[in-house]
Amino acid sequence: MIKVINKGKTDDYVYDISLDGTVVNALGGNVCSNTDGFDLKMPDVFRYTEEHPYIGKGLSRNVEKGKAYVGPYADIAEFEETYFTHAYNGGVLKMGIDCEEIISSGINFARKNYACLFPDGKMKKVGNTIKSRKMSGFLQNFLEVGLDLLLHEKGHEFLENYYNFIDDIYNYRIPIKDIASKGNIKKNISDYITDTKTLTKSGAKKSRQAWYELVIQNNVNVHMGDSIFYINTGVKKSDSDVKRVTHQYVMFEGKETELNGKITRKLLEPECEKEGLVYKELKTKDKKLMLKKHIIREEDEIILNCKLVPQEIIDSKDNILCSQAEDLGFDAIEYNVDKYIQQFNNRIKPLLVVFSKSIRDQILITNPKDKKYFTEEQCRLVSGEPNSDKDEDDYDVLMTPERKEMDFWVKVGKVPPFTEEIGQNWDELVENHKKEVEEEQNSEFQEENNKYLEALDKLTENDLKNFYEDGVLPKSISEIMDLGSDMRLYFKNIPNKLPTTGGYLFEDLKIDTTDNIEDTNFEDVTEESVVKKGGN
Repeated sequence: MIKVINKGKTDDYVYDISLDGTVVNALGGNVCSNTDGFDLKMPDVFRYTEEHPYIGKGLSRNVEKGKAYVGPYADIAEFEETYFTHAYNGGVLKMGIDCEEIISSGINFARKNYACLFPDGKMKKVGNTIKSRKMSGFLQNFLEVGLDLLLHEKGHEFLENYYNFIDDIYNYRIPIKDIASKGNIKKNISDYITDTKTLTKSGAKKSRQAWYELVIQNNVNVHMGDSIFYINTGVKKSDSDVKRVTHQYVMFEGKETELNGKITRKLLEPECEKEGLVYKELKTKDKKLMLKKHIIREEDEIILNCKLVPQEIIDSKDNILCSQAEDLGFDAIEYNVDKYIQQFNNRIKPLLVVFSKSIRDQILITNPKDKKYFTEEQCRLVSGEPNSDKDEDDYDVLMTPERKEMDFWVKVGKVPPFTEEIGQNWDELVENHKKEVEEEQNSEFQEENNKYLEALDKLTENDLKNFYEDGVLPKSISEIMDLGSDMRLYFKNIPNKLPTTGGYLFEDLKIDTTDNIEDTNFEDVTEESVVKKGGN
């Protein structure tokens, strides 16, 4: 968001609305900017040169009258003075464009996720796909080298480096401190234990946090601000760091018995017969409601698929491997190979959009013995080959206002600027918008939309953790929604219809950072880990 300080007349409308609806207020009028940019390929020859520059006319916000512009700056100045020469509706001129940077090469992996190489050799990384403060060390190490190779068009070397990393992960050659996750102590243990007994707003039990559970289990004396390091030691990629299993007990045949499927059936079948219901047709949520009155107590079992990493290993100047831990006096330790390879591949997959489709789907492996061999020619990097045709927006999609924008313009009864210049039929857009709003009033949409909103409300910290680490959509969401190539969620039962939230994946499944959830060491999910996504 950009705060606009307007010293003249202020328009009484919002020109552009960000995905979360945020606006910035200036001088009594709401003005905001969602600053999307464009990557443009440099032409071989520029129209405006030192010998024949473009002379600014001073007609737009950024162009100085009488100043000579050459190269890309001349093209920008001419464009701005052609199209951004007047304020909309009598207001103050706010619009303009600028050249943020000139780069030697760049790769767009997904929306708002890209890497750039500057002429001086420095690299810029943007987006959770390739950059995250929560990212494990081994991922950072690979990406630092791998991105540099890709930006220098060394595709063959990149793949060799990838296969070497797979081999190292598989054979426990990744240093323990590089693969470890980190959690911070932000509340004392007694407060944490008390907090686990409370419920979320949706009435669900709060998720357990692995590092707190490890501290409790190992009777570690900790203080506020301490960092706890641990690794996943499960045997399957689906094994989360910590899992809570709730055991429920009922009175059955005169004694306290743990509830299971067989007992559930015996308890509920007679009740179903009395009420004219068919047990086999009951949904899980209905069974839970009927069972509620039978449950006399609950007992939580905490299953830990993780292990503390001694601080000495983290602080050591040496890169200590799993095979060396015992010899150095530490407990034996082995990380979950399948899980970390999956985590690694989720990070690498978006990067593969620069490789030809002829080999792209053959590259990733989970076992070193499956290593693929490609020629230098096969590894030549390409552009314009997205994973799906829908991954690249066409002109019409790019210029069509989003739902929140349409809501605003229709509400204020005004026409946004430049609709005629870009060939938009505004009346048709408004009519389609009104039709969409009307369709949302029917019972089918309302039912599906309420289901989705309820599912969002009931998401647990663990649901979000699995999503942001492994790219796994929560089951409650995937049962009713499909993920489109535009990274928006659409109803399964109403194809091509979006929820009232707008369905933006990373807006709707947003991490709540107000209650220590930022310390759960989420591996920020990539678009690629959920759906094939990208272009370069």
